[in-house]
Amino acid sequence: MTDWTKVLKGDPLKWLTSADNPPVRYQTLIHLLDYSTDHPDVLEMRGLISSDPKVARILSKQSRDGHWESSTEPYKPKYKSSYWQVMILGMLGLERSNLNVERAVEHVFQFQHEKGGFAEYGEAGARRKYQRMKEKLLKKGQKPPTEDQWTQEKVHDSQLTCLTGNVCLALVRLGYGSDRRVKRALRWLVNVQNEDGGWLCPYWGAHKDDRHGCFMGTITPLDAFSEMPANDRPPDMIDSLDAGVEFLLMHRLFRADHHGFKVINESWLELGFPQFFYDLLRGLSVVCKAGYADDERIDEALRILLDKQLADGSWILESSPIGRMQTNLEQKGRPSKWVTLEALRVVKSVYETRGAFELDRL
Repeated sequence: MTDWTKVLKGDPLKWLTSADNPPVRYQTLIHLLDYSTDHPDVLEMRGLISSDPKVARILSKQSRDGHWESSTEPYKPKYKSSYWQVMILGMLGLERSNLNVERAVEHVFQFQHEKGGFAEYGEAGARRKYQRMKEKLLKKGQKPPTEDQWTQEKVHDSQLTCLTGNVCLALVRLGYGSDRRVKRALRWLVNVQNEDGGWLCPYWGAHKDDRHGCFMGTITPLDAFSEMPANDRPPDMIDSLDAGVEFLLMHRLFRADHHGFKVINESWLELGFPQFFYDLLRGLSVVCKAGYADDERIDEALRILLDKQLADGSWILESSPIGRMQTNLEQKGRPSKWVTLEALRVVKSVYETRGAFELDRL
């Protein structure tokens, strides 16, 4: 066992590096065992990812032009359409050299608004919604707005910060971090950050009435920023990342900053995969990647995480949209390789940042 594993109840590394799950083994070798990216074992696992049964099933349902489900609505149905598959493929460790990935990415780029954010749908999808809205208004004897103006406004307002953050995160993982379109989306996220350091989501509607950042809208831009290599983050992104992490820290990752620091949402304490939204583990992961593993304001969240660990050193999958994705990645209620991998990355980061004594106190 390496030094940081001494604080665990058991050693799950052999389980994580078993040959039955190349995506998990690949990331375990790199992130937990510190193998170089050109190590023969790493190269072997990278080459096996696309043929993994779960990955192969997702790719088998992709259309020839790169989309899943609807070609004009990449956001719905949730977890089965194109945006969600790109997110999952990024989580599973695929790369842009894969032709399926390239087709999928070029497809979702069609739905990037000129302002920079990724929208729920493009013009064709918005025009279909206009026709449905128009029919309802006419039945009520009301005059509908002009189609072109309504469509443009609808597409513009369907840019979501939570969605854009998740898509950018996936694109960085897939190898598109230097793409000018990704940089434009990241710049948009920096520009629409809220004054309190968080983000509002949906941005345009929430901005009219709400001044308090949304955790769902905040975690995804921060995840994308922290996934960028530190040397590739421009100064304004660094400032944005620091302000966003402070927003999380002032809430201890899961508590209200008023009303007696009550738990904001009990479901955030459930550990999930795929990581589409906010939970305690994703908050810890982002804070650690951003360089704040030594901040004592994450200690309560760390205790909760460690208390959830099983005797063999693994963690259970507590939350997942089972039955709503192209394929289930793991069984809910059972030990999860993906949750365990992410939890161990947090433990390793905290241990190496603070030293054994500090983590042993938790």
